Amino acid sequence: MEILKTKDAAELLSVSQTTIKRWAAMFPDFFPKNRFGHYTFSEQQISLLSHIKDRINHGEPLESIQLTDSNEKQMSMSPQDPLHPTDVEPLQDILSRIHYIERTLDQKADEVVMIQLLQQREELEDLRIMIKQLAATLEPMQGSKGNALTSNEASHPVTTARLPSPPRKRGLLRSFFFL
Repeated sequence: MEILKTKDAAELLSVSQTTIKRWAAMFPDFFPKNRFGHYTFSEQQISLLSHIKDRINHGEPLESIQLTDSNEKQMSMSPQDPLHPTDVEPLQDILSRIHYIERTLDQKADEVVMIQLLQQREELEDLRIMIKQLAATLEPMQGSKGNALTSNEASHPVTTARLPSPPRKRGLLRSFFFL
């Protein structure tokens, strides 16, 4: 009886070593590791790997393949019995509940977004009203400015001399670093 390493088994089955390791890890009862943590394969184990490869090539997922342990270590697939009529009803009930929960979650999320939009609109309207009020209070002040100096301007004549000239535009970086 010849014992093969993972590399040899991979070459024999024409798959990668990683694939062999993945298959062996999926069935640890059939493919134990040696004391050094490496897989070694006997002829029977190679035939099991070959059976796994055939099943996967026929389109079956690795998770559905089951190996049975008998005297000859025969391979078999897990029986895929059709669901009993009594099993379908609870599944349908669970699925309908899941769909109901998803719909209610979507509805709640939409309601939250609508409430946030309404709050933002109210805040914007409050800001518009505040801006109009500020503009209304500034207009009389600007109109009287041309006629006479206010008490603050009279006490600080230097500030009034600087205000009429437009401020010089600076670059963005200069405005941050130089005052």
